[in-house]
Order: sequence, then C-alpha cells, then structure tokens
Amino acid sequence: MVSFFSGAGWLKPSLPALFFWGLWGFLTKLGARKVPWQTMLIFFALGTLTIGLLAKPTFSGFGVYHLIGLAAGLACAVGFMYFFIAMSRGSASVVIPVTSLYVVVASVMAFIILAGPLTLKKVMGIVCAVIAIVLLAG
Repeated sequence: MVSFFSGAGWLKPSLPALFFWGLWGFLTKLGARKVPWQTMLIFFALGTLTIGLLAKPTFSGFGVYHLIGLAAGLACAVGFMYFFIAMSRGSASVVIPVTSLYVVVASVMAFIILAGPLTLKKVMGIVCAVIAIVLLAG
C-alpha cells in the first residue's frame, strides 16, 4: 500500500488534477444554469489557453506528433462541446460520471490500435463501466 502512495511520480500531480477536474465539473454545472453552452466552451478555451501560455511552451519544429496533439485538442474541444450541452440539459450527478467513463473508449482503442495488453481484470473493468453507464442513465 505504501508503494501506491509513492506513485512513482504520477500520484502527486494526479491528486490536484482530480481536485481541479472535480471543481471544474461543479463550476460547469453552476455556470450552465445561466450561461449558454457555446459561451462556456469559449471560456473553457480561454482558460486553457491562459494556462498553456503561463506554462511557457517551447516549439522546435513541427512534425507528425504535433499533428497528433492538434487532433487530440480538436477531439477534446468537440467532447467538451457535447459535455457542456449535456450539462445544460441534465443532472451533474449523472452527466459527470457517465462522461468520465471516456477511459473505456481510450482503453479499447489502446488495445485495438496500440496492441495494449488485455487482461481479464481490464475486461471486467470495462464491463463494470458499461454497466455503470446503463445504471446511471436509466
């Protein structure tokens, strides 16, 4: 158990990410009561751009992985568009958990495209996630 909390460098930044994403979900629902989803999407982009610029990015050429990063950003923006629409129409207690199961899509794609290892434990996790979607949405 102690090794889990050391986290090999990933746990310390993961916990603030968990907190801030939770805060983001809550604030999104709060804002969605009065702010149109289109405006929320613009504010999200402005916030993301601000943090990105504060991080002082460096650029050394442009290659295929930069295009992958751009594609990831576009996919994220489209996902957020639908998330903001869902939050304006539904309950945060349902929309947030259901959309947080995006990891199932990423896991399946990693297995198919990247030939990631598929274990019984992972399959059971994916099955449980699908059951969670059905239970939360129903």
